[in-house]
Amino acid sequence: MSLRSTIQSTLDLGFSLLCLGPLTVLFWRGTFNAITDIAFRDLPTFSSRWYPALILYLIGTTMKILVDLTKHSLRSILINKGPCLQSFSSMILVYLDAFFGVVMWVGGFNLLYVFPGLHWYGLTGVLLVASSILMLIKAFNSTGSVPLGISTDEFENVYNPNNYFGTKFENSCSYKVILDTIFSYTVVHTLVICCWWGMWELENRYILFPCEITVKDIQAWDSVIISYFLVFVVVAINNSVKEMKEEDGQFSKTAAATFTAFLAFLAALNFWRGIWSLMDFYFFPSMSLWNNLLLSHVVGFLGTYVAGSSLTLTQSSEKDSNTPDFLSFQYWSKYGACGKKNHYEDLDQHSETTPLVNEV
Repeated sequence: MSLRSTIQSTLDLGFSLLCLGPLTVLFWRGTFNAITDIAFRDLPTFSSRWYPALILYLIGTTMKILVDLTKHSLRSILINKGPCLQSFSSMILVYLDAFFGVVMWVGGFNLLYVFPGLHWYGLTGVLLVASSILMLIKAFNSTGSVPLGISTDEFENVYNPNNYFGTKFENSCSYKVILDTIFSYTVVHTLVICCWWGMWELENRYILFPCEITVKDIQAWDSVIISYFLVFVVVAINNSVKEMKEEDGQFSKTAAATFTAFLAFLAALNFWRGIWSLMDFYFFPSMSLWNNLLLSHVVGFLGTYVAGSSLTLTQSSEKDSNTPDFLSFQYWSKYGACGKKNHYEDLDQHSETTPLVNEV
């Protein structure tokens, strides 16, 4: 690797860890906590939350599916339009995608609080079953997130949403794209939510207890330290895992990829968990709750949008690549260190290319 590439990769990782990652968590924190407060304010026990939780999950899932299908449909219409129209429509669609993604996760988390509940065996069972199914269908890499994975707002990224079977309107029947999108969210992405919920609550209640939300300044940094350590471990071993040959043995290759994917999952989860709790303590703590959550929501979205990476706020699931790469935080290596690339140039060529919950 050249010196220039090394510097750009270092800048990419630093920017993801220190800027895009925290901004993403900031948006989710404000949105998740606001929706939770609205939906469950008068429901003091988890057992009483099942109906609004189910409604939120169904609304979030349905809207995520509709937004993705809208992106597929609008791609051919907008590809030759002006950059202003493309940018404006992308902003609206990405915002809706991100917002209803949070709605889906709020509903999913609270359904899981109702059943199977917060006993260690229920949490462990959900984590193991969901992880096993995702590994079996080769989609476990979808559990990864910032800081090891970011998405930039190029037209091709926004209007080619991920789905499990990789179908597109351009080369597949419409019903196949619709069924693929439905499967991606109702099955694959729901399993991702189960993995995050199980591991998040295991850490909250059993592994790192007392958790961040109970001991300020003493243990508020534990998840952050764990995540940074795991991030650098994944960065260090990523190329070695990618470059494993068939002669190394299929079992060894699969085991190494699975182990690295699990480390990437733990790195992402602990990053979110740690940064989220630090924001609870230090993000304008004297401000009233709703002003704080609204500011968190707005700053998170606008910050990532101005950086050209608001697509990072959205959540999607896809099938694992045959050659897994656990690092997708390229930013400066795409835009260059001296300026931002025009997202929409050359598009006339039709080229293809959880959150903490208070104790009840």
